Amino acid sequence: MQSSDRGTVLMVGETIDGRLSAGSGDLGKQALKLAERLGGRPVGVLTGYGSDEPARTWSASAGISVIVLEHARCRFPNPSMTASGVAGLVDEYAPRAVCFPHTMRACQAAATLSWRLNVPCVTAVEAIAEKNGHFELKRSIFGGKLCRTVSVGTTPLVMTIMPGTGSPSMPTAVPDVPLPVAIRRLPDTDPGAIPRRIDRRKEADQALKKAQVVVAGGRGLGTPEQAGLLDTVAAMFKSAAVAGSRGACDLGWLPHSRQVGETGRTVAPALYLACGISGAPQHLAGMRTSQTIVAINTDPDAAMLKVAHYAVIEDLGRFLPALREQYEKMTDKGRRL
Repeated sequence: MQSSDRGTVLMVGETIDGRLSAGSGDLGKQALKLAERLGGRPVGVLTGYGSDEPARTWSASAGISVIVLEHARCRFPNPSMTASGVAGLVDEYAPRAVCFPHTMRACQAAATLSWRLNVPCVTAVEAIAEKNGHFELKRSIFGGKLCRTVSVGTTPLVMTIMPGTGSPSMPTAVPDVPLPVAIRRLPDTDPGAIPRRIDRRKEADQALKKAQVVVAGGRGLGTPEQAGLLDTVAAMFKSAAVAGSRGACDLGWLPHSRQVGETGRTVAPALYLACGISGAPQHLAGMRTSQTIVAINTDPDAAMLKVAHYAVIEDLGRFLPALREQYEKMTDKGRRL
């Protein structure tokens, strides 16, 4: 694979049924600064079907030219065809790096591309620097308790980018004139699997979107039975909803429709109760802008406590029932939350 001191940086986004995904929008906002740190010229790549309009919107907001890889089988995110199409662009542009947003679908496409090209893939990148001809990438591990620095000296480097990785302290100038948007059709190759539709559970979506209080649980709940405590606490408030971390949802303790984080929902309630959630960057990306964050955890070193406004170091199995008990005493006296 070619290597160069200056070159191109491919920013790979996606559309979902003709609409730009949230992760792709965030990647676009970071594109100019990311490319600057990676020492290259940013070129956007958008996969989808009927994506001309979102591509032009993305190009204008990000300040980058965009190549649209179109196919009817990409109406919904298709990681296999995305990897195949981007691999062709890698041969054409010989980029220094290929950046994807850190979403579940993009991680699959990034891993597939890395395998196709036989090059390194680093996921959940939070910070980028260049030192002595190598890229130094920082990512959190062990639920955000530790930060690992990965040094990579080969190109192209494939990576998934966390929100805010390339955010400049001062806005980077976006060109005033429209940049080119080119439409290319992907070949009719067999992708193996064809995504047909994405169904959303509207009730859960609306509940989380409108809630002023979100009571969220993580692996620290310990058991699926403990998840029921979240409902008893949420019932204390007039406008509340129950949510979960990816870990709790993957274990089946809460439905994935209630997952908060980079690969789930983004919420910004007046009050966010983080119950047994470690505070991995992927989760923080979905709730960091909450007005007040209360972390309830037995681990005083949990990363969630670093962003919380208030912390309760206690076992959930004791604290949440005690909280409910105090609430019931208040209501008996005519006081309500």
